[in-house]
Amino acid sequence: MSVLENQSVIELSSSPVRVDGSEPLDVAARLMAQHHIGSLVVDAGGQPAGLITDRDVALAALQRPAGTPLPRVDEVASMPLMTLPSTVSIEEAALFFGEQCVRRVGLVSAEGALLGVLSSDTVLTFTATLLRTLADGIEHGFSEERNPSGSSSLSVGTE
Repeated sequence: MSVLENQSVIELSSSPVRVDGSEPLDVAARLMAQHHIGSLVVDAGGQPAGLITDRDVALAALQRPAGTPLPRVDEVASMPLMTLPSTVSIEEAALFFGEQCVRRVGLVSAEGALLGVLSSDTVLTFTATLLRTLADGIEHGFSEERNPSGSSSLSVGTE
């Protein structure tokens, strides 16, 4: 079992900020700016139904013919909202991101309640930090037998 399998993703997720799918696109843009975030959970009938990103907003606004009204959020959002159980490990989440080719996923409780949003960037940052910690340890001599100040020796390697 790896260290990553023991790490829960819920601690790494962000609280979901939600927008009703019937709202015009500028409402989503304002919410993202107000909360300094790059995505929103899109609700339909009070339930999480999809996800809209700052990229979705920008592309929809640029592709809109001049003089036409802004589209509704649910016309631009990715639907349905892809979800994972909040109990999955970092490793399982990373596999899901890779297999599904998505960058964000909703985390749900056993009862189906939306608890958070996890991004592939967060998983990558966590993993990079873990690797940096390991590399620092190796760099500082964890791979060699040491016996500082009379403490017991530490030997890591193949035996």
